[in-house]
Amino acid sequence: MRKLLSAAVLMSGIISLSEGYELENISIYSAYGSYTDVKKITSPSEVITGKEIDEKKPFDLTELIKNRSGISFSSNGGFGQTTSIYLWGNKTENTVFMVDGIRVNDPTTIGGNPFYELFLMDDIQQIEVIKGVQSGVWGADAVGGVINIVSKKPEKGFHIKTYGLYGSYITRKYGTTISYGSDRMDLLLGIHHLRTSGFSAAEPSKKSPDYGKRWDELGWERDPFRNDTLNLKTSFYITDKDRFEFVFKNIDAVVHYDAASGIDAKDYDDPFGFGISEYFNHISQRFHRISYRKDLKKHSIEVSAAKSEFKRTQYGGYEGEYRDYTFKDRYSLRKGFIIYGITRQDYINSKSAGFDLNKRYHSYGYFITSVYRSGNTTYTGSLRYDSYSAFKDKGTYKIGFKHRLSKRYFISGNYGTAYKVPTIFQLYGFAGNPDLNPENTNQYDISFGSKHITFTYFRYSIKDLIDYDFTTYKYKNIKGRSKIKGFEAKYSRFIKRFKTFISVNYTYLDPKDPEGNRLLRRPQNKVGFEFAFYPSRNFDLGFYGEYVGKRKDIGGVNTGYYTVVDCFINYRINRNITAYGKIINLTDKYYQTVDGYATAERSLYAGLELKW
Repeated sequence: MRKLLSAAVLMSGIISLSEGYELENISIYSAYGSYTDVKKITSPSEVITGKEIDEKKPFDLTELIKNRSGISFSSNGGFGQTTSIYLWGNKTENTVFMVDGIRVNDPTTIGGNPFYELFLMDDIQQIEVIKGVQSGVWGADAVGGVINIVSKKPEKGFHIKTYGLYGSYITRKYGTTISYGSDRMDLLLGIHHLRTSGFSAAEPSKKSPDYGKRWDELGWERDPFRNDTLNLKTSFYITDKDRFEFVFKNIDAVVHYDAASGIDAKDYDDPFGFGISEYFNHISQRFHRISYRKDLKKHSIEVSAAKSEFKRTQYGGYEGEYRDYTFKDRYSLRKGFIIYGITRQDYINSKSAGFDLNKRYHSYGYFITSVYRSGNTTYTGSLRYDSYSAFKDKGTYKIGFKHRLSKRYFISGNYGTAYKVPTIFQLYGFAGNPDLNPENTNQYDISFGSKHITFTYFRYSIKDLIDYDFTTYKYKNIKGRSKIKGFEAKYSRFIKRFKTFISVNYTYLDPKDPEGNRLLRRPQNKVGFEFAFYPSRNFDLGFYGEYVGKRKDIGGVNTGYYTVVDCFINYRINRNITAYGKIINLTDKYYQTVDGYATAERSLYAGLELKW
């Protein structure tokens, strides 16, 4: 039987799987903007495979990344609540988040952050995480790195998968995926629904005498969440060298939330005495991309157009778009390749907090990336120049190498620059400053390791940090440099004798602003772990989680020093039917990732999956 354990791609880009298990030929898109063998990628990276996602049946992205090295998160409550992901300690908006190469960072938000909490983990081939500055490839905002979700490629023939799950907080998740694959055409259509009554987003803050009590003990109301997602991806070959691809994703969600940290609120409430307000948000997001690729002898030419649409009803309503038009060519060399091209990006914010803002700006980006291998060393270089309509033009670059010291050991390093552009809100909103400049970043990392263990040191220097000025009530560039430094160590191995997969990692993080104050909500020490058991080909059981050390929040409150463990179990009744279950917070640990906002208590879920 073809069996593959959860792939653990080490920071060096080397797949850590045991002998006797088939290795996937993993290629990553987001490292260079073109699918490339993971062994040729010099940046520290992680790949979460579709196999791992199928095993864990996660509700959202945080379930998959929380035990990964160099990645932490915080959330303002449970299902559907605002979630921030900190890649190597960077702000959540300083990571480019994509789905099949479509940028999904929302330009209508204050910082341009994505809504991670809305993306259901269905119909996914792999999730790519590239760490370190990537503006030389992707332009603005790729400071912390890039996260890219790749939709599943259909197997040959016609297939149907349907499933249903039920569990704690009256949670129901169900959906169907239809797929067809052939030599000439692929088609995937998935429709997925999540319904949950949830639990209160807010809980007593740490300084409250009621801290430690759950929402139901205090009589606080639930904050439900609904998510309906449609995934469509199709590609077809006109000839062997001419390929069209179309991607469409639609998310329609409603989330109920609370007034503030430690403050409960009903759907219509007046907790502050300012008048009745709505405490629910209807969110609609649509993502489209169409591309054409022509393969010649040494060239692979691609033309694409993408559009992301954002709407939400919160605070009177927000509406905006992101558009991307790209031409690029990958030219193959005997020992590598060169990618070059031009792109236009449009950032549009038509409505903000109920007011017609009707502001936009655009940029033209010119880029080139080279990957070359000489002997035991791979060299990479990226150069990009972006010309903006709203502020000064920006040039960025990145260089990297990976050297094989022996069959077992390697060393790699990267140095590059990046930038974060001001959002339309920061430029033109009620607290806007049209004179803002982009944030500027220098970053380097160096790694040493082998097939099973890797060590990485990284360091950032960020200039012209954009922040809110409480004296002028406007946004401004802060003088001085914010500095982030850290260290990762990761061990991953399959022990064939015991049919057990083990992964353990440690991250130390020291992020500080120009005044030397520690950046909030990033743990100083974090340990991620996973233990998965495969006693037979029909049964698997796994435990995974994280330990979070010291972590400061607003007001100096410490929200760290806890361990959370989750569990999954799968039993394949036959080739078409799988029964599965999962437990979130196995030990029923009380903790908060943001002071005054709740996390799930011990939660049990069970489901059934049918496919043919």
